[in-house]
Amino acid sequence: MFPELSIERVFRRELDSLPLPDEQVWMPTRTPGGPTIRAVSVVAAALVLAVAAAGLLRDATGAATQPRGVATSEPSLRPAATCEPPAYGANGRCARLVPNGIRNPAFGYNLTIPGEWHEAQMPLGSGPFASDRPNAGPSLTAPFLLDRKVFTARSPYEWVLMTNNAVPAWDLDIQVWDRQGRTALDWSRTFGPCDPAIPVFGITGCTQRTEVIRGGTFVVTTVSTFRGPQTTSFYLDRGDQILILRYSSDPNVTPPPGVTEATLLGIVHSIGLV
Repeated sequence: MFPELSIERVFRRELDSLPLPDEQVWMPTRTPGGPTIRAVSVVAAALVLAVAAAGLLRDATGAATQPRGVATSEPSLRPAATCEPPAYGANGRCARLVPNGIRNPAFGYNLTIPGEWHEAQMPLGSGPFASDRPNAGPSLTAPFLLDRKVFTARSPYEWVLMTNNAVPAWDLDIQVWDRQGRTALDWSRTFGPCDPAIPVFGITGCTQRTEVIRGGTFVVTTVSTFRGPQTTSFYLDRGDQILILRYSSDPNVTPPPGVTEATLLGIVHSIGLV
């Protein structure tokens, strides 16, 4: 029976048959520091193996938690911003449209309105927001109305004039009149109960003051009613003309997004006189 041969026995037999040189030639000599170098090598090899094992463990853990066949995606750098209208979200932040500068060189004023605002188109034939009264001056009839601009934050299809050509609450109405030789104080008395000749009923009334805005001294009136709405008007006489800025705030009417009485007052205070 042939002896059992394996690959190990074949290699061992071949190695044993190889001739060796003299022992003094091939045996290494012991040098100082040898054990230290070997110890350092062993420690370095152990660290390499530990780092490799940690990497494999991390990859294995990630693969186990990720469903098979689903591609991983980069996490969002910035969460989506939640913004109050009229602001909008952009790149994780809230932004608003750039304000617009309005110039009226024909009547010598300019102002700044928010980016969401625009000039409303007045219907043809619309007259002034006032009813002329007999024996009262100045006259409030249309021939003396030189210019009228209305600014709003409402969209064009939402904007309509109200009864007696009044603009809706939360809009700004700017009028330029022939002064007719009357002062700003005289003009301030043409609106509702601000006229001392008109009796006042209930808690409806008019308060009056003066305010300096951009070097101009305005007569300011605030007309309030028992239902809550109030109308504020600014009067400035300039040469042969009178400039009127007027707005109404009404707690019973929902304002356009982001519009408050402070918004309207800010537009008025941006007025520039040229």
